Amino acid sequence: MSDAGPVWALVLAFNEYERTRECLRSVLALDPPAERVLLVDNGSSDDTAARAGAEFPSVEVLALGANRYFAGGVNAGLKRALEQGAGAVLLLNNDLVLERGALGVLKEVLAADPARGAIAPKIFFYDPPDRIWFAGGLVTRGFRLIRHRGMNRKDDAHAGPGGGAGDGRDPARPIDYASGAAVLLSRRALTTVGLLDESYVIYVEDVDWSARARRAGFVVWYEPRARAWHHVSVASGGGLTPLKAYYRLRSGALYLTRHADRWERPLAWLAYAAWTAWLLVNTTLRGDARTAGALCLGFADFTRILLRWPPPVRRPEAFARPAPRP
Repeated sequence: MSDAGPVWALVLAFNEYERTRECLRSVLALDPPAERVLLVDNGSSDDTAARAGAEFPSVEVLALGANRYFAGGVNAGLKRALEQGAGAVLLLNNDLVLERGALGVLKEVLAADPARGAIAPKIFFYDPPDRIWFAGGLVTRGFRLIRHRGMNRKDDAHAGPGGGAGDGRDPARPIDYASGAAVLLSRRALTTVGLLDESYVIYVEDVDWSARARRAGFVVWYEPRARAWHHVSVASGGGLTPLKAYYRLRSGALYLTRHADRWERPLAWLAYAAWTAWLLVNTTLRGDARTAGALCLGFADFTRILLRWPPPVRRPEAFARPAPRP
């Protein structure tokens, strides 16, 4: 279970090849570099695997042939990296761009304390690039609401890729969870804790893994000196979609049944009910009937899961945007 081994960069892609190209270029420009770069193609329909293989010959491409969703795709790549001796894995979404020195900072911070199992960088929106998307993950006690610290806050010290240094008001710290959009995972943590839980399908897998890691004695750490920029929710359609509306609720309920104390679950139900009602009002006012329907369905299944009743089997494809008419 030694962490002495090469650092792999693992990029998970599902279509959006232009974003994937931008991500891979930033990964290959890292200084110091990742020793191995693996692109996992999650069943793309835009020839991502072939195009990336031709354009980036130094990148290993693992074409899965079908969409295994986030956890399934990531796990396929993690298994490949661990089997081939990776000492740590830098997990990245394909719609993310890293600052040139980010990996060096993450490696330094990971090596500084053997208790650290995951190091999360500071992540900004790609546009506008001075708005924070992730500055550490928080799970509130009692209500068990999952949120990104610093979300949408303007950070004047960061003007975009290649911008200035931090302003000292955002110190490195232990956090409740690291975002799967960008995180450096140690081999020791992966082999002790295990891989992502694929029963979540999409969303909250990273929060669940972080909770399991902390329970196993690892520290999940936030390091603001390492920075990245994220084209947020490109693959899922941007904004609140039916897919997000349903699976955030379903996955949130699974997380509660596995990690919340019994006394917290009624409070969490009330908090999620209020959150769902607020979103429902907004989607209804926008005339977005499909998303409103997904919210209602999601909260019904959320309640069923909390009550330990098996919800109906549903797949992400049922919530996909309808194809445009010819």
